[in-house]
Amino acid sequence: MLKTTAEYHDGVSSNVRQVEIVFNDDASIYLNGAGVSRLHLLEDIGISPRLGNIPRVLTLPDNASCHVADNDIVDAYLKMHHQGSASSLIHLLESRIVYVIAALLFTVVFSWGMVEHGVPYFAKKIAFNLPTDVDRALGQGTLETLDKIVFTESTASAEIRQRLLHRFDLMKQQIEDADEYQLLFRHGNTIEANAFALPSGIIVVTDELVELSESDDEVIAILAHEVGHLVYRHSIRMAMQNSAVAILIATVTGDPFSTSSLVVALPTILVNASYSREFEAEADDYAYRYLLANNVPLEAFVNILERISETETESRVENFLSSHPATVDRLRRFK
Repeated sequence: MLKTTAEYHDGVSSNVRQVEIVFNDDASIYLNGAGVSRLHLLEDIGISPRLGNIPRVLTLPDNASCHVADNDIVDAYLKMHHQGSASSLIHLLESRIVYVIAALLFTVVFSWGMVEHGVPYFAKKIAFNLPTDVDRALGQGTLETLDKIVFTESTASAEIRQRLLHRFDLMKQQIEDADEYQLLFRHGNTIEANAFALPSGIIVVTDELVELSESDDEVIAILAHEVGHLVYRHSIRMAMQNSAVAILIATVTGDPFSTSSLVVALPTILVNASYSREFEAEADDYAYRYLLANNVPLEAFVNILERISETETESRVENFLSSHPATVDRLRRFK
């Protein structure tokens, strides 16, 4: 038999009464004192798990409760009747600094592994199995937003646009399932010389980029890079990876706002297209192969980016095609 004191709450009023609690050998618990006299079987009582030195709560059948500060007595009683092993294990883990540090390290390593490997893997699997309606909705919605707040109608000449559209059609003929790919022209305004691909298959080229180029080949080289992003589904994979990372952060930190904010910012994420080093390398490889196969000078890709570099800051160059690798490193293989 074990004894200790406890606080008794009747579940009806806010009164707290001090009682003696007796843990009997026959798996029953007796409460006595301050107008309280109760006997209950252990199997009829709910006992909260141990958490540090927080008092244990014994919930009685009529929703009254008893708060016991002496956790060791409760643990000993539960052990006597072959109960509470899981609770004891949790208490053991959280009360040992070595285990706490190990758990923290595991959380960090697991989170890093998911962000670095798990999330990209699953994003790729899902992206290549999404219905085309999802891609279409994302791309069209983003374009409509940009047409309202960034773009204005293209001022490029009809002749230039027709030439580039013709060569883009020839490019599409070499790509499987490229029927919905579209080339659109817009006046870029604040985003200046730029090009980007939306998940729906839309590639937008700004007038400023066309004006900066010295040949159609240079624009085609850029288009080949953007087609690479489409073929490898980089836009939707990037959006999904960012979403998954936000969800993971929200799960670990308990902050739900990062996830909701990401949903609101999805069009911006797609347009900015802050592609990873891997994505940029894949798109560059695609452009490299296309240029070689179609007798387009490799210098076309080099020249257009170097010209941007001469007229804009490096930050603008890196924003163009949204590269993480340095521009000079990316272009070295094309020279």
